Amino acid sequence: MEERAALAKSDSDTSYFFDLMYMGEIVLKTMLVELISGLEKTTERHRYQVEYELVRADSLGKWQAVLDALLRGPASQNFCAGSRESVGSWSAKFAVGSTSWQRLATEALAETCDLLDVAHAVDLQRKVSLDDWSKMFVALRNRTRGHGATRSTNLDAASSSLEVSLRAITTEGPAFNRSWAYLKRSLSGKYRVSCFGGDRNDFANLTKQDQHTFEDGVYVYLGRPVKTTLISTDVDLTDFFLSNGNYRNGRMEYISYITDSTKEVVDHTFTLPVEARRKSETSAAPEMDVVGETFSNIPQPPDGYVRRDRLEAELMSVLADARNPVVTLKGRGGVGKTSLALAVLHAVVAQPNYFAVIWFSARDIDLLAVGPKEVRPDVLSLDDIAHLFCRLIHPDMKFRDAEARNFMAECLSGESSDGPFLFVFDNFETIREQAHLYAFVNTCIRLPNKVLITTRTADFKSDYPIDVGGMNREEYDQLIRETARKLSIEALLSKSYEDELYVESNGHPYITKVLLGEVAASRKKSTLKRVIASQDNLLNALFERSFSNLSAAGQRVFLILCSWRSAVPRLGLEAVMLRPENERIDVRRAIEELEKFSLIDPVANDESGQFLSVPQSATVFGKKKLVTSSFRAAVESDMEFLRGFGNAGPTDVSRGLLPRIRKFAAFIAKSGNAADVEQGLAVLEFIANDYSPAWLILAELYQEFNDVDKSVLCLNRYLQENPDDRSAWSELARLHRHRVDLREEAFALTTLAETSLELSDISVAVNSLNRLLASGETIDSDERALMIRKLRALVEPHAGAADATDLSRLAWLCMSDRDLSAARKYVEMGLRVDASNQHCVKLQAKLNYEHGSE
Repeated sequence: MEERAALAKSDSDTSYFFDLMYMGEIVLKTMLVELISGLEKTTERHRYQVEYELVRADSLGKWQAVLDALLRGPASQNFCAGSRESVGSWSAKFAVGSTSWQRLATEALAETCDLLDVAHAVDLQRKVSLDDWSKMFVALRNRTRGHGATRSTNLDAASSSLEVSLRAITTEGPAFNRSWAYLKRSLSGKYRVSCFGGDRNDFANLTKQDQHTFEDGVYVYLGRPVKTTLISTDVDLTDFFLSNGNYRNGRMEYISYITDSTKEVVDHTFTLPVEARRKSETSAAPEMDVVGETFSNIPQPPDGYVRRDRLEAELMSVLADARNPVVTLKGRGGVGKTSLALAVLHAVVAQPNYFAVIWFSARDIDLLAVGPKEVRPDVLSLDDIAHLFCRLIHPDMKFRDAEARNFMAECLSGESSDGPFLFVFDNFETIREQAHLYAFVNTCIRLPNKVLITTRTADFKSDYPIDVGGMNREEYDQLIRETARKLSIEALLSKSYEDELYVESNGHPYITKVLLGEVAASRKKSTLKRVIASQDNLLNALFERSFSNLSAAGQRVFLILCSWRSAVPRLGLEAVMLRPENERIDVRRAIEELEKFSLIDPVANDESGQFLSVPQSATVFGKKKLVTSSFRAAVESDMEFLRGFGNAGPTDVSRGLLPRIRKFAAFIAKSGNAADVEQGLAVLEFIANDYSPAWLILAELYQEFNDVDKSVLCLNRYLQENPDDRSAWSELARLHRHRVDLREEAFALTTLAETSLELSDISVAVNSLNRLLASGETIDSDERALMIRKLRALVEPHAGAADATDLSRLAWLCMSDRDLSAARKYVEMGLRVDASNQHCVKLQAKLNYEHGSE
């Protein structure tokens, strides 16, 4: 932006001043985005709330209002340690004579306002802060760009003082001295780090390690990488966009002040107001009460809970013993961990073993029969937990953060006069900084006090872990009966169908309730059909004869499928078995053979063909056969590659083939063996020949291997079959730009414009062609004329809706077409839209100088 302002300075005082104003907007928004990034995850969701407002902001004044709320409202207490310098830079006040950069920036901006007669409420005779600067800048912006017609008088002096003000901030402000980067995760799991500020070393570990799980996007380093939502760029740092409001139906606008471009971003994150979230069904009671023989705030067990006798007895026993201070219930979401805990806890409080049982709920989603619903957690951090605990035990007292943690530590360790306590943390995986909280609890806890944790995942080892899996059959049958009675669908169920449900769900209670809910809605049973056999003689009776009648290829494919307890993409299986090092076999005929003998279950996917799986009983049979099979070595070799597609359950199958191919490409990217990489690339190319989206993944993989030319070839192969894919044309143009091939870039962007018919794409294509024509590169005259005519035909119907920059680009195109009258017309149209647009102003001057006025 400084470079743009420097160019404008040589043009005119007006251009220079307005470019500095654009720069000021970047400065203010960037500082605010950096400040918001430092907000910690809280139950009140302060960060979500301010971002929710900013994506809808229709003026810079809204940004100032959000800043004011951040510095003075409840959110001000929730900044991370890494943001303290930034928070302090906003709120610190400096008296007359101070040499601080904040004072310098504010005084220089006040001088700008005075020169342009812009009223403001900042008294320079008193202490001032950076917050005062922001208010003054918004007033200046509204007076000059928003609601005023700025005269050229004093613009030279005003621009000089404005430049001093902005330079003081961009030189000294914390936001502009932090490390910023665009992170893009490669297929190998490592990251490509494109830095645009600070020290790249802050992100260096991400280029070497593959265990991190950061989403692609812009990050600022605040002691750790923190994703920013309201700034957008790409891995090549081609342009930088800031949120510009207009959020509607999951779409919002971003603007580049550098290139005057805008883009629409689809993001459904901000559709739900914070106020819409209700309390969870398992939220704690607001006050302690006597429950049985114990003080407690535990909620009631959910309606329809089905007893799980073995797990309940085990948990009850371990909570009553004199060992195992930390107990965990670990299992998949919806498997019944919370319900089990509540059922046992209500039995625990009926006995006088504990002084108090305290329930802390971090649940943010309720799994209801009608589907998941977002809810408001009670606690999300150690401080949340400590303060809630103090309010429950001493509701008449106020505690500071350190005091609350100390009191909780005393109660955990038995140093308090009250006790013993049982602390229960539900949905521990949702807690912010889980390792920190667990370390605190595990260090402080002393018997007879105990801790019970329910969690889906755990990076720690408790004293007594209990795995909660699917229900046993007796429990499952009771769940079926009670749920069917509630839904009035008893007549629709049969014993055989219940068997199928049990096998399909693996005894998962939530999945079963959802399935039964669908039965109630449709009033008919699912067609799922699975049979399990548990005895060797039965397995042999079912499968031996069929297996013996299979061809060698059929047996080998069957044994491979039995070795991998997962749905396998049919095309992936073919590609692995037909890779160059393998003996050629007719895989498709073998699969057809297995379907004929009903030894596999093809699962159709409308988008990408079939996935193949083997019934559980057949899997058991196949694994036994493999032990003595001559195909064993070949199957194990194939499995090394097939595992690269990853496990695929029913949900994964519904997502289609593309995620499986991406997973396989990641597997190849991580391989350190050149031969395996060569074989893997051959597998991907085989798949791509039948399933064109795989060319996109192969193109990305070749980029990771620094082979841009092959990446371009892959994109061309994909576009031959998918010529209407806008994103692919855009990526192809990016690669040609990377190769500094202006001709091919222009062709790609022109095709993109023809495909999308969107003004933004057409304008970019026009700009690219203008650059190509100005480069001096030799172009066939017919080719040149054709491209110009195409783009003129595309863009001229949009002239009425175009902005000044779009019209300037069209005018340049008309000049290349030797149509000077049209060029003048579009320049004049652009100046009517924005009289200060530098492109139109310069082009008008060029036309008047070189060709004279008509």
